[in-house]
Amino acid sequence: MRGRRPLGRSTITRHLYPPAPLPFVVRGGGRVEGLGGAFLYSTRPRRLAGWYRTVLGIPLRSLGAGVYYIELYHRSLAHPRKRLHSVFAIMPATGRLTARRNQAMINLRVDDLERLVHRLERLRAAVDPIHTGPDAEGEGKFTHVVDPDGNRLELWEPSTGV
Repeated sequence: MRGRRPLGRSTITRHLYPPAPLPFVVRGGGRVEGLGGAFLYSTRPRRLAGWYRTVLGIPLRSLGAGVYYIELYHRSLAHPRKRLHSVFAIMPATGRLTARRNQAMINLRVDDLERLVHRLERLRAAVDPIHTGPDAEGEGKFTHVVDPDGNRLELWEPSTGV
């Protein structure tokens, strides 16, 4: 490692917290803005939620029906007054978990779901119809898309109250 300097705190901070929003290829709406949440599916959600509470100190609360949930709030650097949140949840598996990709789902927050779905359909992506459902602020819009490796992603446009 001669000749290489270790990364200092300011270098790491610059990479973790860039001074401006990251440049996105897609402009004008219909793009991912951030991580909406991470969802773990389990055949024993109560036991798994207990482990996350006890071992990692995550105060998951029960929503009933085997769902354990926490909202993690943060602010946007580009819009510091805008309060954002990501979700961490443990949910009951609806079937036998055999492949790793069936055990977790990533939720991506988007700015214009209709526009993004239209683009996905033009690109012949396997995308579900948009539906509304409860989110932290009311009724958000959701859909699912499958990536080229078969991973299922949830796309979420928050309620207008966000």
